[in-house]
Amino acid sequence: MEAHLTECLSCRVKLDRLLGAAAAPPVTDRSLPSPTFLVPTGEGGDANGPVTRGDLWLAGSDVRILVVVVDVVVDVRGDGDGDDDGDGDGGRILVAPVTFDIEAADDETRIVDGGDSPLQTALAVYPRLATELPREALGQRIATFGPGAVVADLGRPGAAIVDASDPRLEVRQHLADRLGSIEEQPPDPGTATDAPLLGPEHVRSSLISDLRALRGGTCSIRPLLDWGDVLPARRAGWEPIATIDEVGIVLVVFDTPHGLVDDADFDAARAVLTRSNGTALVVLARELSDLAEVYDSSSLNHGIDAPSGRHTPPRPLISGLSPFDAIAKFLDQTTGARATAPASRGPVTRVDVGEILREAAGAALVEAVRQGSRFKIVPKRRGYESLADDAEPFEAALGRAFGPGTVVEGLLDLAPRNDG
Repeated sequence: MEAHLTECLSCRVKLDRLLGAAAAPPVTDRSLPSPTFLVPTGEGGDANGPVTRGDLWLAGSDVRILVVVVDVVVDVRGDGDGDDDGDGDGGRILVAPVTFDIEAADDETRIVDGGDSPLQTALAVYPRLATELPREALGQRIATFGPGAVVADLGRPGAAIVDASDPRLEVRQHLADRLGSIEEQPPDPGTATDAPLLGPEHVRSSLISDLRALRGGTCSIRPLLDWGDVLPARRAGWEPIATIDEVGIVLVVFDTPHGLVDDADFDAARAVLTRSNGTALVVLARELSDLAEVYDSSSLNHGIDAPSGRHTPPRPLISGLSPFDAIAKFLDQTTGARATAPASRGPVTRVDVGEILREAAGAALVEAVRQGSRFKIVPKRRGYESLADDAEPFEAALGRAFGPGTVVEGLLDLAPRNDG
């Protein structure tokens, strides 16, 4: 049960209510009426229909959430499409989340009793969590509080939050996260999957720098800027990268649109190997993969497997490695000049591990305070921001790892300072 409670917000809220609930009075009247609830028919719920303040809509597609329209933001893109009729076409809609769980309402939430609710059951409205969504995010209109209803004036406030352990804070954060996840975010070009493909110049310079640092003076790496008279490679659209010469073992590195896949590709590859007097080819296909394949003269030709005697197509000697690792592995296997460059060392200085640990703790606290600014819930945000004054105590607590006492004892000493 404890393991489930750590993962299930709904059950944690229910448990908190049960622990604080009074004993239920005995039921003597068995004829009490059943609660009523209006099942929406969906009439007038056209996803392309007009949007007005006070409307209840289902928002989102994969994960839907009930929202109330706080306001209609018209023509926010400035595209001049004349959206001045208030229907929100092409604009953005300010909406607030709505739930049926009025017991989770706090003093920043409006409780609408069943008699005033368009669904004939009590609702909890969260105007302080209002968020703008594109008009396209609203899927179906359910009901309305009335034309031009002011959401902030609906119903009555709930009970105030007592302290930072109140599970209603988690409910608010959960609703804010779900509402914020509805609008699709544009891809971040800073991520590895969405980042633009680096040009051959960057690949060339990075490869040359890394190989020179590892292989030392025994390895000569030169940029390969054009194919010269190797016409098959030029016609295939291959991009020359570099040539590598380590004690007579010559590698030619180039990039292709799709690797070596057919006879025409292997014919052109054999021409490159012959014209460059090379030992092997390092073939990249950066538009498809970050990995490289290495071919020597034998692996570029059809062969016969032993002992089966079956004919085999050309296949790489090395595959499934990054270009740098594939080159290093081939040179290690063929030249024996493995990492001959001596490591460069500066003056030997004493490292203060405790100081490094304290600096890391300070940086972590600064990052935690910065992360806290994204929370909409005021008590939660203040909890994160309160760490700004704890840098020195945290550093002192971690310093105990190299002195008397333990880190745990030092951190426990901080607990009373943060009870508020």
